Amino acid sequence: MSNQMNDMDKRNDEVQNEGAVSGILGFCGKNIRFIGGAAVLVILVVALILITGKKDPKEERQDPAGTEAVQVSSETEERYEELVDPEIEKLIQNYYKAYAKGKLKKVEKLASPISDAEKSYISVFSEYLMKCENITCFTKKGLEEGSYIVSVYLDMKFKDIETTAPGLEMFYVQKEDGQFHINNLYGQFNLKRQVFDTDEAIMAKLDEFSQQEDVLALREKVQKRYEKALGSDESLKELVETTIPDAFKVQAVEAKKAEEEKKAAKEEEKKKAEEAAAKKAEEEKKAAERASAVTVYALDKVNVRADASETADVLGQLEPGAQTTRLEERDDGWSRVDFTDGQEGYIKSEFLSTEKPDPAQAPAAEEEAPPASSAALPEGKTITVQESLNIRKSMSEDADKVATAFAGDTVTVIMSYQEGWTKVSYKDITGYIRTDLLQ
Repeated sequence: MSNQMNDMDKRNDEVQNEGAVSGILGFCGKNIRFIGGAAVLVILVVALILITGKKDPKEERQDPAGTEAVQVSSETEERYEELVDPEIEKLIQNYYKAYAKGKLKKVEKLASPISDAEKSYISVFSEYLMKCENITCFTKKGLEEGSYIVSVYLDMKFKDIETTAPGLEMFYVQKEDGQFHINNLYGQFNLKRQVFDTDEAIMAKLDEFSQQEDVLALREKVQKRYEKALGSDESLKELVETTIPDAFKVQAVEAKKAEEEKKAAKEEEKKKAEEAAAKKAEEEKKAAERASAVTVYALDKVNVRADASETADVLGQLEPGAQTTRLEERDDGWSRVDFTDGQEGYIKSEFLSTEKPDPAQAPAAEEEAPPASSAALPEGKTITVQESLNIRKSMSEDADKVATAFAGDTVTVIMSYQEGWTKVSYKDITGYIRTDLLQ
């Protein structure tokens, strides 16, 4: 069982490793990463050498299977206390009954905490264990008032095996809310694996308990008794040394596979959650953009591109005065717009205005306005500037200046307009210059 007493010093380990025990413990040492709880099984089914006592320490307890009797010395009589509290005996009886049937919830109710690893161990071991017989409890006082170190003698009856396996097991029992409960922090399964944090004072008490002379003597007697049972029944020997360890290997492989599947499922769940969060964030971002979006108008016939680049694919065009929604005005001179039905595109910011243009209104009707009679310049013509000229964002003297072409610089004609302006390309910049100034 998983609640075997943990041997806490080298001396006790030497006693426990005698005879058949050493071979099985060697097996576990080599295979512990595969069989997990099998080490506890070996201690329980192979070693089975923990402290116990007798109701009458002067008498002998006869094994029902007819193996060697266990006799308690006079020293044991001075140390052991006969169990007088029926609640503890009932607790232990119920524990073994639930354990043999693999009823994990019932076991956990009587003894806690129980790790997932121990639950798996109980599930496998209970497949072979039919019942526990001749359960007899004896106690010694624990560290605190109302606590006990309970030694339990039992015979384990395995399915389809004639000979029973004698066993001794230790429990640390405490009262909680007026009822006795097994503190499984100090069960052999957990102590061997250091699964949980333990109380140093209680551990010192158990250490002291494990080194008492009557404990060591009784372990040796029970070990011999166990070896006799194992030697008399090949089926029991095969079960202990081969069948059950192999079952734990299979269980370990399945547990590892289940853990990997569980991990993969969690990763997939995490991925989906991250994707959902990213999608939600994008939707919230778009909603915020639309809330702050502004209506703009095309100042000219312009291309709407798939990306902020003059070489990007053209999604469509806007005619002069066409309305669209600007979602973002970027620092690189491009505006991201809602082109059609949620499809986004990019337009050079210089071709957009928040004010709707009036086709009937002449551009900047002041004395500096260009003469309407200015002759149009041919598209693609390269012109050398004779004096410094301002290049405007749109066809107006009041429009923002995007660059200045100095004397000797060249500009390329893109298109001349009847309003007296010519759209030009200057270096990497596109803008407007009065046509008469280029003639």
